[in-house]
Parts: sequence; structure tokens; C-alpha cells
Amino acid sequence: MRNFDYIKDLGLNDLYRYCSTAEENQLSNPDISAVNARRALEYIVRALYYMKNIEVPERASLFELVDGEPFREFINDDRVMMAVHYVRKVGNSGAHTGDVTKRESFFALLNIYNVVGAILLKLKVVGSVKPFDENLIPKESSAPAQAPSPVQIQIQPTDTLVTTSDTAALENTEPVEEIACDISEAETRKMYIDLMLKEAGWQVLSTEGTIQPRKACIEVEVHGMPNAEGVGYADYVLFGANGLPLAVVEAKRTSVFPIKGKHQAELYADCLERQYGVRPVIYYSNGFETNVIDGLGYPPRRLFGFHTAADLELMIQKRDRHDITDFSIKDSITDRHYQKMAIKAVCEHYNSKHRKGLLVMATGTGKTRVAISFVDVLQRNSWVKNVLFLADRISLVNQAHKNFVKLLPNATTCVLSDNSTDRDPNARIIFSTYQTMINYIDTEDKPFSVGRFDLIIIDEAHRSIFGKYGAIFNYFDALMLGLTATPREEVDRSTYDIFEMEQGEPNYAYELEDAVSDGYLVNYHGFKRGSLILKEGIKYSNLSDEEKKQMETIWEYEKARKALDLNSDDYHRDIANNEIFSYIFNEDTIDAVLQDLMENGLKVQSGERIGKSVIFAYNHRHAELIVKRFNALYPEYGPGFCVLIDNYVTYSQDLIDKFEIRDAEPQIAVSVDMLDTGIDVPDILNLVFFKIVKSKIKFMQMIGRGTRLSPGIFGGGRDKECFYIFDWCRNFEYFEKNPNGQEAKHVQSLTERLFCLRTDIAFHLQHQKYQEDEYCKQLHDDLKALLHGQVSALSDSHISVRAKWEAVSRFKDGESWKYISELDVLTLKNDISPLLPKNTMDESAKKFDILLLTIELSYLDDDVDASKCIQRVQLIGDKLQEKASLPQVQAKMETIREVLSPVAWENANLRWLEKVRADLRDLMKFLVGEQGKWFIVDIDDVISNDGESAGVVTRVSYKQRVMDFLMQNREIPVLEKIYGMKQLTDDDITALERVLWEELGSREDYEKYTEGMMCGDNVAAFIRSLIGVDRKEAMRLFGDFITGAELNAEQEEFLSSVISYVCENGDITKEIVVNEAPFDEQLYVFNAYMIQLARYVDNMHNVIIPQTDSFSRSSSSKLG
Repeated sequence: MRNFDYIKDLGLNDLYRYCSTAEENQLSNPDISAVNARRALEYIVRALYYMKNIEVPERASLFELVDGEPFREFINDDRVMMAVHYVRKVGNSGAHTGDVTKRESFFALLNIYNVVGAILLKLKVVGSVKPFDENLIPKESSAPAQAPSPVQIQIQPTDTLVTTSDTAALENTEPVEEIACDISEAETRKMYIDLMLKEAGWQVLSTEGTIQPRKACIEVEVHGMPNAEGVGYADYVLFGANGLPLAVVEAKRTSVFPIKGKHQAELYADCLERQYGVRPVIYYSNGFETNVIDGLGYPPRRLFGFHTAADLELMIQKRDRHDITDFSIKDSITDRHYQKMAIKAVCEHYNSKHRKGLLVMATGTGKTRVAISFVDVLQRNSWVKNVLFLADRISLVNQAHKNFVKLLPNATTCVLSDNSTDRDPNARIIFSTYQTMINYIDTEDKPFSVGRFDLIIIDEAHRSIFGKYGAIFNYFDALMLGLTATPREEVDRSTYDIFEMEQGEPNYAYELEDAVSDGYLVNYHGFKRGSLILKEGIKYSNLSDEEKKQMETIWEYEKARKALDLNSDDYHRDIANNEIFSYIFNEDTIDAVLQDLMENGLKVQSGERIGKSVIFAYNHRHAELIVKRFNALYPEYGPGFCVLIDNYVTYSQDLIDKFEIRDAEPQIAVSVDMLDTGIDVPDILNLVFFKIVKSKIKFMQMIGRGTRLSPGIFGGGRDKECFYIFDWCRNFEYFEKNPNGQEAKHVQSLTERLFCLRTDIAFHLQHQKYQEDEYCKQLHDDLKALLHGQVSALSDSHISVRAKWEAVSRFKDGESWKYISELDVLTLKNDISPLLPKNTMDESAKKFDILLLTIELSYLDDDVDASKCIQRVQLIGDKLQEKASLPQVQAKMETIREVLSPVAWENANLRWLEKVRADLRDLMKFLVGEQGKWFIVDIDDVISNDGESAGVVTRVSYKQRVMDFLMQNREIPVLEKIYGMKQLTDDDITALERVLWEELGSREDYEKYTEGMMCGDNVAAFIRSLIGVDRKEAMRLFGDFITGAELNAEQEEFLSSVISYVCENGDITKEIVVNEAPFDEQLYVFNAYMIQLARYVDNMHNVIIPQTDSFSRSSSSKLG
């Protein structure tokens, strides 16, 4: 008798074969057991997808399937999902590395038993499942062991599981029923921790109390605990090759927060430190969530895996490092003042125990060079060895790599790509796209450990770190530096949140206006061009007879689509402007744009050749037609002069590389999105906006393509002084009226949109008139059950969920769904829906759901207009009719005919709409990939010259003006007095106020800048906070108050802290020293010199207050 015999009795032969093989080999052949447990999992997962009529992509991995929304919603239980992933991971180890232990194969067998049982119970294939019986596992396999060979699992419609499952249960989102288990909660918890340790290269010993080098030892006895026996047992201690403890792990129950184990873990670390002389890294975990205390002074932080032994050794070595003090920057890398200020700002930020920095720097101001210098500084200060540079396109990755190699020639580097085979995974600096790195960490055999990198540099951080790429930053435990060219006021709030910054306050900002003012970038001349067709569309009444003939092809097509009489001659209409270059492509307009560029654009080679130019096109078809028309208008330039560069072009990077070369073809690049951002071609002289741009961020990035300096571009020593922008789509006009552009809206996923629509519908169905209708009430109940299930499936261990903990907890309670108020609806839509896991599988069916649910909502809410959705559904019905030869389509032909019938829509109700949704949603896959019809015409356009745009309005911030003044006037007497802590006079203060409140800006500018600063209206304190004081002189001055005496080390450190406080804040008082950290707790070190210290602090404060105001000085305190 075996545990899986009941599956055999059910006739589930394929599933039984995998499960029984796993059980048969659990003790004798753990690898074979684990592989077959995984196969059983894959079989039942694929069967669920098959029964749900969801097509599985050919190359879909098991991870993608179990992590997909259909499977997760069906399971709807965190603990069962953890079991699923355990089976998957251990099975992968058995297949790829062959090092599965008996303990791991046992838990894989136990978990597959529970997972299969839970699924079969929910599908009503079986009425009950007994608890797993460990005693039934055979001690030896009855069959000879064979290496597991690859198996292609196929589900057939005749499979017993398919034919016997309850189809209604497939859409039930109630959690599966967990199978009772005799395994303790502690064993279950350690199962997951053991697996994570193994992923990090640790071998977990099975014997308690045994200590071995290079092993993860369990239940290690430690002495010195604050209990009666003075003894404790650490759950895990990770020992290094030298026999010293590298880390201690405290494991708490999965049902409690891991924070409960924090103090206990710290006590174990204390004991181990006393015994071995080294303090181990501290982890505390509940199996689901793991946190680390690294001993470097950082607050505890969450991790998604454990460090390797090498990671931990390096982490412990870093405890000896000092603050970054060597700010020397090589001029050969970065020689501009703002670049050096940016680097120092982030270094100081890191010194204050922050792990994330953000720099805002305009395109062309040297973000990559700043990153290179930053790496150089951190390496010289022994802060980093290994660096990961991430960008969102391979062209940006290659460009950055080229610059790093040139400027840091001694560093070993490696560019990762999906196709590259020549890689050095041990290189000091790794370059990768986000997409490629995701592929590297979304595998069982991860080539990079959690602690592989000391620093991650994120290029164009504003658009690269959201969505699925967030997994990279969750996985790696490293310092982070974000780089973006987006103006700081327009950087998305979530970007600041991720980098733990205040809104609009990066570590340093150097924006386009600053760079143009300083001469590091060039300005543009903007030319506004007008096209009547682009502005107003095509008016039929204005067309000539010849032009009306061109439109006949369009009319014939539209009559056919609308089922009108094809012989009717009276059908025609106006073409709206938003149909131009999406449905109708007009050659005359394109010709006008090209001729304008060639005639009026900036030229090189003594005016004989148009300068490097980029044309931003609407879409791929538009771009293709532009290139085609250029070749027709200017055949003498040959086919390589004007080229299309977008994602559809094979080897587009090669074209970009050629475009970067001066005087080499191509000279004109027509682009759809690909050249909008991220390319570095200083020779660009002309930009043509042949598309509408509503995002201010994107508009400024596109302008940034032309702002770079280009020495000698015109020959004879003539440099690039400006570039031209030809705007054909009224973008300048739009941003003049809307300076901030169109606010970037959160793009809802299909999952979010469906959740929100169902929430709205459920809310309206609460009304009494719907509750009295049997169908509507059932629909109401079903929707709320579905929504409740989605919320219940959210994992409480996810940080994003915890941010909305109260709302999530409330709506996990079924009682909260009996009635949802309007406020509840807003909470569900705004706070809960963004937390739902995203899934792109079955995308076309979900889009159809959205159409029908929107129509349903319009029947309940008069404010919802669903007329376009109805038209779309009718068009879909028309398209499906054309595919009547498909059996699946033919089976639903009655519903399709109803959709095309006006009478059906006149009599529509919720029951019928739900029937349409259910009948047709799975047919959408047959329409995927169909392209809409489009037409090329040649209609005379009316072109106009609508004036010019002024270009960038240069500005210098108040802060920058002050800093520039200080840098250029450091030697003026009043500044020397402040720096040398000499007494100021009324005249000194008046002179400073005149400079700061009149010459460099207004008093309002000053007050805005100093808001929240200690200096207030004291301009001298403000200046001192910027230039600091002479530290040597400050230390010497204290000697004047203690004539003949010497300070000990503690006193010198305290005094240094006082001086640092003055340098950072501009001032200090006795009250601060007495009452505020870090001074108050260390004040005792000056017991012998308390009066002298008081006089010294008074002096530091009073020297920036004119002598005539001395009566206002404070004179009594604990110090005095």
C-alpha cells in the first residue's frame, strides 16, 4: 500500500505514474523522486490551464504557469503556493544539479501529495484525502534507478482528470482545502529556510549541535543567554572556512512577524561574538520573510534570499571601512564643477547610512562620466568592488560599457546579453539591460548571489525600475544610485519613494536650463510649422474631383464594413485629424515635411549637406512611408542616406552606430520611439517632430537628442552653437498652453481594470431592485466572491501589501463584503487594485471582458457611456463571422448573430450581456494579430509658417547663484572672517544681506531656500553652513580656553562633532549641546572643562552676531 494508490483507483494514470515514481524513489534515489514530483506538478498545472481553455505558450516555463493568475486564483492560498514552489525548485535541482538530499525529497513528496490532493478535492474528483503517511514510503525502490529523461507533458481531452473534473469549480476562487498533515509547523518553516540556504550554496547539516566549517549548522548551543541556564540554541549558525561564525539565523513561526525574533537573534550574536571574537551577521526569518542586520550600522532590511559564504566574509570585512573622505576626482573623467558636486553629494548621503542615491542631470551633462567617477571614488575608499550597471536598451548598455572601459581601463568588465556566450561572470563591473538581468535571476540556478554586487547603477531611473524589473532590486542586496535626465519637479513620486527621497529633492540636480546657461549644452531654435490636414483632417467638400476619386477605395471598404449597399454613391465623410497617419496616410504632407527639412535645416560641409537629423514618426507605417517618399524625392542621395530605425528593423543597433559617425551615412534617421531617448549623437543638428507628444518629460528628452556640444561640426573651427527643431504637430503650442504637459497617468493593468469594473458593478447591484431579481442577486454574489478571493490571495508578507495593511486586512474579512459603501469602492479601486499580481496570459479574453463589463456598468450607471464599446463588440462579431469555418466559432454562431443584431441590443439586459461575455471571450484568441486596414492618399495640403519658439529659457537657481558667488569670491574679507571664525560687524552683515537679498536674488528667494534650516534670517550662519569653518583653527581656538592642558581622544572626538555640526548647520548654541544628540549623552567627557566648553560654544555662536547685538546673546544654561 502506498500514499498515492487512491489516484490509481481514480484512473488518473499519467498523474499516478509521476507520483508513484516519486514515492518509490524518495529514500533510495532522491533526485529521481524530486524530478517526478515536479512532473506531477507540471501535469496537474497544465491540466488546469487546458480545462480553463487557456492556451499555454510553447516555451512557457513551469514557473510562469504556477505564477500565472489562472493558477494562483484557483489555489488562492499562500501556504499551498509555497508548497507548489518548493516542489518546483527541488525538482529543478534534481534535474540540473543532482544534489537533492533525502530530507528535501521527502518534503517535495509531502508537498506534491498535499498540492495534488487539494486540487483534486476542489475539482470534486475525490471526496476526501487522507493525511500523508510517512510510514508507507518504501525503504528501497522496487525498480532499478534510471536517470530522469526529459518528458514532454501533453494533456489530452480524453484524460480522466479532464473528463471527471467539475467544470464549475474551475472558476471558483475559494481557497483550496489544505490537507491535514502530521509534519510540525517548525519542520515546515525550516523546509523553506533550508531551501533558501541551499540556493545560497550552504549545505545544511542534519545533526543538531554539530559544528563544521563551510556548513550551515543547526541548533547550535551558545552560552551567555539571559536565562536561568545561561544557554540557548541558535536555529542556524553559518560557519566560514576558518571555523568562525559568519551569520546566525533565528527562525520564528510562519504565523508571526519575523521581527519577534530580532532581539533573540541579537542575543545569540552577542554570545557567538564573545566565544569567537567576531560578530556574525544576523538574520531573522519566519520562512516567508527574512531580514538582515549586517553590522555596518544600517537599519534592518528585508532580503529575498541568504548571502553566500563569500558575500558574508566581504560584508564582515566592510565593518572596518571608514566614511568616504577621499573626494578627489580625476579631471580626466569628470572635470566640471557640477559633476564633482553631484558625486560628493551622494558620497555624503551614503556616509549618513543611506543606501540609495538619486541624481537628476540633463541629457548631455555627463551622467555616465559621473557614474564612472563615482565608482572610482568608492573603489578608492574601499566601499565597492563589484558594480552592476543597468539600462533599458542594449544600445545604452554598450555605450556605457565603452565609456567605462575607456576611462577605467584597469577594471575587468562584462556585457551580459541573452545571446552572448563570451561572458566573464566574475568581472568587477557588469553591464546589462533590465530584461536580461531578469532572465538571470528568474532561474533556479542563479549565477549571481544576493550579495554579488556592492553597487547598482540605474540609468534613466525614471522609467526603468517599475513593474517586473523591481524584482532585480528586491533580489540584490547592494547600494543603489539612480540617474535620470527628467527635471526633478517632473520625476514621478514613486521614483522618489523607491530611492527614499522627499518629493522633488534628489541628492543633486543639474538641469537643462543650468547646463545651457553654463555653456555645457546648446539651445535650440524652434520653428512652428502648420499643416491644415494635420490640424483639421480632410474635409470632403474641399477635395478636387481627382482627390475624391482617391477616396473611393476608402469608401468602398467602409461600406463593406458597415454592411451598406456597395452600389450606393452617396456615402462619404470627413476624415478627422486623429485618423491621419493611423488610418489615412497622406503623401503630400510627408513631402512638405521632407522638403522643409532639406531646404531650411542646418547644413554642414559649407551648406552642401543636411546635418545629422532625426524625424520622430507616429508609427512604423508612417516611418516606412517617410523613408519611401524621401527616396522618391531625393534619389540622388542613394538608399543609405535616410533610413528607418525602430524595433522592427533587424540589426538596428548597427544603424545607430553608423549614425553616430560624423559625415557617414545615414544622415537622416526616421524613428518610432527608439531614438526618442538614450542615444548620444552630438552631431545632430535638426529634429523634426512629426508626431504629437503630450508628456513633458518625453518632450524634453526628445529635445535632449540635440543639445550636446559638437566642436568643429561646421569645419574651420566653427562649433555647434544651436540646433533646429521643426514642429509639425503643434507641440510647442501645446506646452505653451500646458507648461507641465499632460499629467502622466497611472496605466492600469488589465487585472486592475477588471477588478475596478467588477467592484463598480457589485456596488450598483446592492440596490434593492437588483437584489429582488434572482439573476442579478446571483451575479452580485458571484462578483463579490471573486473580488474577495482576489484580495484574500494577497500575501501579507509583501511590502506593497503592508503599505495598505489596514485596507487589505479589512477586505480579507468576508463580513466587509456584505455591503460596500462608495468610500469602500474608492478604497478598493485606488488602494487594493494596484496590489493585485499582474498576468499577461489570456490577454485578449480579458480585453473582451473589459468591453462587456463596461457595457454592463452603463446599464447600471447612467454616467457611463459605453457606445464605443458596443461598436467594438459588434466589430468583433463581424470579424468572428469571417472565421465560421473554425468549430469553436461555429459553436457560438447564434450568439455572434445576436451581437450583430440591433434588436438584440435594444432588448439587452445583464443576463444576455454575461452570456455574450462567457460565450465569446475564449474566441478572442482567433483574432489576435489581425491588423487594421490603412490607406495611402495624395491630397494637397496647405502648409504655413506659424512662427518660432524661443528655445530654453535659461535660468540659474538661487542656490547655484550663491554657490557660484562663493566659489568666485572666496577671498573677500567677510568670507575669510566667517571661515576663520573672526568676529563680524554690522557692516559685514549688511554687505552679506545686500548680496544675498538683492544681488543674487530676493529676500523671498533666500527665505524659500533656507526654509527649515537652522540659520533663519542670520545670513552669516547660512554662509557658514555652505563654506564651513577652518577645522584646524577651530581646534586651536579651543586650546585658548584650556591653556596648557591637552584633550584626550574622547574629548577631541566630541569637539570634532561640535565643529562638524557648525559646518553643516551654520550655528550652534549651548542649549543644543546640552539637550540634543549626539552631544547630550557624551557631555560628561568634558566634566573637567565644562566652563571652557561653554565659552567656546558661545564664541562659535557669537562671532557671526555683530558686536552691537551682544546684549541678545544667551548666557545661562547647564553649560554656563
